[in-house]
Amino acid sequence: MIKLIAEEELPNLSLFICLGRFEDRWAALLESAVFLVEKGVVSRDYPEAVIEREKRYPTGFRIGEGLAVALPHAHVKYTVKPALLAVFLENPLIFNCMGSPSELVEVYALIFVAVKDLDRSARMLRRLGDLLAEESFSDIVKNKKIGQALELFRSLHSD
Repeated sequence: MIKLIAEEELPNLSLFICLGRFEDRWAALLESAVFLVEKGVVSRDYPEAVIEREKRYPTGFRIGEGLAVALPHAHVKYTVKPALLAVFLENPLIFNCMGSPSELVEVYALIFVAVKDLDRSARMLRRLGDLLAEESFSDIVKNKKIGQALELFRSLHSD
């Protein structure tokens, strides 16, 4: 189950913040990707592409002690309009770790970034990487501080 909490249209970016409760990572990936299809920001083929990519290249990313997020995504060809979707999980899910697929991590949030042009989106993606390294972000994720998360995600797109 995915529940929309906040939605904003920024210049050249749709921003969505949701709460989610899922049986497992595959259900979380599928329902979240379908949400993006329904919002019109990705193509109908996006959910399958995200799941296939996750099988080959896991996206669990450790951001703190015992705390991780997943960064699922697919090729830019599936993006209709740039978007960021953050799904804060009511129940953590187990994902394989990015870079070390045999390692498992407990994921507290999914962060989907759908971009159309990697070069033009590079600044936002760098800022997201910096954000993931901040200790305050770990607290926001673990405690589902939606308002603070919204402010931080808005800042990713500002100049």
